[in-house]
Amino acid sequence: MLPIFSFATMATTRLVTYAFMLSLWLISRPGGWAVLAVLVLLGVKLLHWTPA
Repeated sequence: MLPIFSFATMATTRLVTYAFMLSLWLISRPGGWAVLAVLVLLGVKLLHWTPA
């Protein structure tokens, strides 16, 4: 069971690292902050969860 968790942790760490690198790259580009803001708002709208 431990190898499954270690692979999941590695995958999550890589995804977070890639997302961080992409956000830094977007912020450094002209108009990239707007793209980043739209992606964040879209993520909040799609991942919004209200308890029943």
